[in-house]
Amino acid sequence: MPASRPACRSGLMTTSTYLLDATLLCVVGEVDATNSAQLEAALGQARRRGKPVIADLSGMTFLDSSGLAALLAVHIAAEREGSSLHLAELQPVPLRLLTITGLLSFLHVHTSLKHAIAAISTMAPTTTPT
Repeated sequence: MPASRPACRSGLMTTSTYLLDATLLCVVGEVDATNSAQLEAALGQARRRGKPVIADLSGMTFLDSSGLAALLAVHIAAEREGSSLHLAELQPVPLRLLTITGLLSFLHVHTSLKHAIAAISTMAPTTTPT
């Protein structure tokens, strides 16, 4: 059975659902300097499960540089641990920020949840150098 845990502060709501092969984190609201730490904490908590994380960003309507920094920090931490962060269903404003910063090709970005789940199921496990 999937487990969910909602968190809502500062106009940002996150809900995590534990899937068999990943953790799905749904993000709703605007991410800026007032709540980017909340986003990073929610993604970090989802990552602690040791499975890839899919962030459903279909409800995230705004993303500033502090939110982008949070996504990057979690992406880098996940990669170092042999896992991954996948961003799905970005709205136009956050998608534009990733495009103009050149990070669209650096991050795992998918047009749909279906594509993100498929990408996780086809990814070979990575190892961390010791």
